[in-house]
Amino acid sequence: MPHSILFTISIEIQAAIKINTQIVEQIKLLISSGYLQPGDTLPTITQLAQHLKVNHNTVAAVYNHLIKSGYLVAKKGKGTFVAYTKVTQNILHQEVYNLLHQSFNAAKRLGLSPSEFSTAAYTQAAMLNQHTSSPLELVFIENSSLGTDIYEVIQSEIKLSLSFLSLKDFKTNQSKLLKKILAADLIITTVQHQWEVSKLTASQQEVIAISLKPDLQLLTKISSLSRHALMLLICQEEADCQMMKQVLQQSGISHINFQTLPLKHLQQDDHLLKKADAVCTSRLAESYVRQYSFLSSEVMLFNFRLDPTNMSVLKNRIAAIKFNKLATSDANK
Repeated sequence: MPHSILFTISIEIQAAIKINTQIVEQIKLLISSGYLQPGDTLPTITQLAQHLKVNHNTVAAVYNHLIKSGYLVAKKGKGTFVAYTKVTQNILHQEVYNLLHQSFNAAKRLGLSPSEFSTAAYTQAAMLNQHTSSPLELVFIENSSLGTDIYEVIQSEIKLSLSFLSLKDFKTNQSKLLKKILAADLIITTVQHQWEVSKLTASQQEVIAISLKPDLQLLTKISSLSRHALMLLICQEEADCQMMKQVLQQSGISHINFQTLPLKHLQQDDHLLKKADAVCTSRLAESYVRQYSFLSSEVMLFNFRLDPTNMSVLKNRIAAIKFNKLATSDANK
């Protein structure tokens, strides 16, 4: 493995990026692509320095940096290896390397050399870094208690500030909330409330709707239930129960009977719990449901995931809006 790695690492002397940075990023790329696996041996400092025709101290500095960063580990008398760390696991899931791969292929089709591409990318990044634009105003609108869970998942995905508004609040504070919506760069909601939200904005704002998909483990459990089994869907409110039912049915589950049961009805009459074959509950209602000691049916938590296609569209639109704001900001200077 050490010798084969040598042929995949190269440097561009004339590039705007420092030589040690080029080597560091290429080793990280080899790890992210799976070409280098945790436990694999790297070339010795002498081998890599001779191959690249650079000073030994340059390669030594690269290895020391990657060791301190958690990508590599040095074992005395044995050599340098790819580390088994959270850092090396995380890099496998970074989308930036796929993006760079696509960008380079596009540049190559235009006739750019690796040196020209790296110089252009570095220059563009340096220029953009000097400019600042106002942060994006992103608003998430929902109408159910499940909305809090959905909001948290979306925010963790986009990693940007996201305001949360409830459709219920429009009845008491319409003018203030409408002002916030009209000032937003992008409105996000669920498919279930897309029509209501679009009607509020009167087509003045861009609205992106996200679909929910049941967690695969939850689907597996429900699919194993016998035909015509009774499953209670328990949430704080009927609207939440109906959303849960719609998401499960749209996933293809049709062999069992779903019955919605808002928490307030359960508190008044718990006889349905004794008849149910299974229960699916929201996170907010779970602790209340589990307090029933006579409950013999399995209690499942309604875990969900966001539709990956919808999230891809959302992330791309955010990137485009951010770029347009930056361009507009520069043009006005």
